[in-house]
Amino acid sequence: MELVSFYQNVLSLPEPWYVDRVVCYPDAKMVDVWIKHGESLFHCPKCMVAYSVHDHLPERTWRHLDTCGYQTFLHARLPRVTCILDGKVTAWVPFATPQTPVTVELERKCIQTMLECTMQGAEELTGVSVRKLERIRSLAVARGLERREEKPLSKIGIDEKQVFARHKYFTVICDQEAKSVYDVIDSRKTERVAPWFAENEGILHDVGTAAMDMSAGYASVIRNSLPNAAICFDKFHVVQIMNKAVDSTRKEEQKKLSEEQRKLMFGSRFCFLYARENLPEKQKDKFDEVAAIAVKTSRAWAIKEALRDALSLSPPDFEPAFKKWHWWATHSRLEHVKKAAKTLKDHLYGIMNAVEYGITNALAEGLNNKIEAIKRAACGYRNKSHFRIAILFHCGKLDLMPKLTT
Repeated sequence: MELVSFYQNVLSLPEPWYVDRVVCYPDAKMVDVWIKHGESLFHCPKCMVAYSVHDHLPERTWRHLDTCGYQTFLHARLPRVTCILDGKVTAWVPFATPQTPVTVELERKCIQTMLECTMQGAEELTGVSVRKLERIRSLAVARGLERREEKPLSKIGIDEKQVFARHKYFTVICDQEAKSVYDVIDSRKTERVAPWFAENEGILHDVGTAAMDMSAGYASVIRNSLPNAAICFDKFHVVQIMNKAVDSTRKEEQKKLSEEQRKLMFGSRFCFLYARENLPEKQKDKFDEVAAIAVKTSRAWAIKEALRDALSLSPPDFEPAFKKWHWWATHSRLEHVKKAAKTLKDHLYGIMNAVEYGITNALAEGLNNKIEAIKRAACGYRNKSHFRIAILFHCGKLDLMPKLTT
C-alpha cells in the first residue's frame, strides 16, 4: 500500500486514473505499476469531445522515467470511445500517446536528449533503443509541423545540399527571419522544386527577397513563382567565382614557370585565396615572394580584391564602382578573370539586389554546415526520408514536445 501511495503521488495522475498495484523486483532493479480508471467520460484524441467508454483495448506497457535507478513500467488497458466524427478510436489519456511505447514525460526527456547529442548517446542516457527514438523523433516532427503557424514568409533563402553520392541532392528552403529551415525538398531539379512553390503559394505571396547562389534553376523558379521577389546573389558566391578565376590563373601560370620558380611557388595556393586583411602574418613574406614571380596571378588577385572593395560600398556607389571594375577585369588579358567578369555582369541584377537589401545567403550556408554535422554524427542515413526528418528536428525550430495536459 505504501508503494501504491508513493506512485500515486509521483505520477500525479489526474482523475479518474489511479494506481491500482505496484510490484517491485529488486534483483532486476525494475518496477511495474498498474493503472486503472474509475467511471468517467473520455475524450476523442482528435476533436476532444467527451464520450462514454465503448470498450477497452488489451493491456499495454509503457516505459516511464526511472525511479531511484529502477526501470519503471506502466501497465493499463486504454478505453475506446465511439466518436460521431472519427468513429471508434482510442481515448486520449494524460500519461501516454498511443503511437509511442513510452510515457509522455519520458518522451519529452528523449526529445530533449536527442536535441543535445547523437542517437547513440540518447540511447545510453535514456535507455530507449535507437529504433524507438527514431519513432519518437518522427512523431515529434509531425507534431511540430502540424502546430506550426502558416504565417507568410517575407525573406527566404534557397540552397542545395548533397545527401548521397552520385548527385543526390536536397533543396533546403530557409526562413531568413526565423533563422530556421522551413522545408526540405527531395531534389534540386527545377521540375521538382517549382511544384513546392505552387503548393505553398499562400505563405509566399509576401516574399520580398530570395537569397541564393548563382543557380540558373533556382533563379528561374523564383522568377516564375514569385515575380515580385528580389533575387539576391550573395557576396560570398560572387567572390567565390573570382577566387576560382584566381586559382585557375595560378595553375595555368605555374605550368609555364621554371623548375626553380615552381619550387618557390609550392604551397602558395592559399596565399592568393586569402582576403587582404585575413592574410596570416606568417604567410606575408611568402605572398610577397610568389607575387613577384607569378605576375599574372598577383594581378588577378588584385582584381579580386578590388571586387571585394566594390561590394562593401553603399548601393548608390556600387554600380559605378562595378562598371570600373568590370572594364579593368575584361581588359586584363587574363582569360579566367575575363570569363568570371562576364558571368558576374550577367548576374548583376541579383548582385545589386543583394547590395541594396543587405541580404546574404549566410544563414543557408550556416544551416548547411549544421546539416552536414548532423549527417556526420549519424554516420549517414539509410534513406532521404530519415535525413529530412532529422534536419527538421534539429534545424526547423518546431514545437516538438508532447503536452502533459489538455
